[in-house]
Amino acid sequence: MDIDQAVLHELDACAPATAAVERYLDRIGKRDSEIRAWAFLDPELIRARARELDAEPGHSPLHGIPIGVKDIIDTADQPTGYGSLLWEGHRPGRDAEVIRRLRRAGALIFGKTTTTEFATYHPTSTRNPHHLGHTPGGSSSGSAAAVADGQVPIALGTQTAGSVLRPGSYCGVFTLKPTYGRWSFDGVLPVALTFDTLGAFARHPVWLGAVDDAVADRSADESLPVTKELTIGVLRPPWADRATPAAAKRLEEFADGLRAHGVGVVDVVVPPELADLDAAHTLIMAAEAAASLAQRIDRPGADRISDELARFLTLGELATPSEIQCARTVLRAARRFVTDAHRRVDVLLTLAATGEALEGLTSTGDPVFNKLASVAGTPAIGLPAGTGERGLPLGIQLIGPPHTDHALVRIATCLTDRLDLSRRCPLPEEL
Repeated sequence: MDIDQAVLHELDACAPATAAVERYLDRIGKRDSEIRAWAFLDPELIRARARELDAEPGHSPLHGIPIGVKDIIDTADQPTGYGSLLWEGHRPGRDAEVIRRLRRAGALIFGKTTTTEFATYHPTSTRNPHHLGHTPGGSSSGSAAAVADGQVPIALGTQTAGSVLRPGSYCGVFTLKPTYGRWSFDGVLPVALTFDTLGAFARHPVWLGAVDDAVADRSADESLPVTKELTIGVLRPPWADRATPAAAKRLEEFADGLRAHGVGVVDVVVPPELADLDAAHTLIMAAEAAASLAQRIDRPGADRISDELARFLTLGELATPSEIQCARTVLRAARRFVTDAHRRVDVLLTLAATGEALEGLTSTGDPVFNKLASVAGTPAIGLPAGTGERGLPLGIQLIGPPHTDHALVRIATCLTDRLDLSRRCPLPEEL
């Protein structure tokens, strides 16, 4: 990918790692007592690694760039607690493969960001930087909040339902959920491997491409037309009524903006039989989580898991074979629909969340608009798209065919400029 060197310079790519680290640590010192984005942070470890990187020749756009890491991704030099009291202080024996590749590219693994319990539903204490009384979303709560607040330029997350795209939308940052299996999941907590995917948050879309360059497994990237030759299909799904009026309006305004810039925009109706997709995804996720997390919670203190997690796992344990078969039938239909839709249009456009971040910290929000891409395994990129009635961020997502990840990054970069999106995500105090 051709990285926009001017933008990277603007975003500290050419600054010494030691200087960048001090700026970010200063920001964290001033802000994170309120934001609470970090599960583990060792300033002296960060400074020592920054000195090492400054002494090495740079060979990647990520050299010396701080990256936050969701606390379900193994790091040999930092604990991985899975957002659970049961695993507090746990030290993995080695790095996850994605961490190994980032280190090879010269990235600075900055610290571990908060996650909901075992990356499911019980919220963290992390707060939305744009309004502390609202959720940052989840399960990648700390990664979204840390990037949104300018505490790191990039962070890793994971998505099983909507855990990258939705918190990215709530916090007003750029996100990439890559093609299923494109980024190695070795060394990452499995929740439901039918859907589990790594992802990234960034303050400009070019960083998402830089991360993909460093970590992706791929033989070739698929291309998409340049912006004016694109055909974009606006999804009209059965769950559209779950969007807030402000979010629905913003989606239409975004589509109108594309038309005004010469992009072909058509409607793509999601068939009514996919109205059951949300429930089908939830059932399969619960059934797989009940199996994959069983050994993780079978340890002293297991009665300390949350009521939310206990109910979710029970849903999976009680699912009957016929219920699971019916759910998988819906998933197959959803995948066929996405494949067929991409034969008619280059990219699908929909909301990245139902609306602004919810008030309070008791829920991480509704992932319904994220499940189609999660089920289909196709890449999706999230873009900030203005603010809603409460002044909190709104977001949209672009869904491409498999392995068009780089092409989506290019499109997002182009749209960031042409549609007057902020070249940087504004910090909360700048809004």
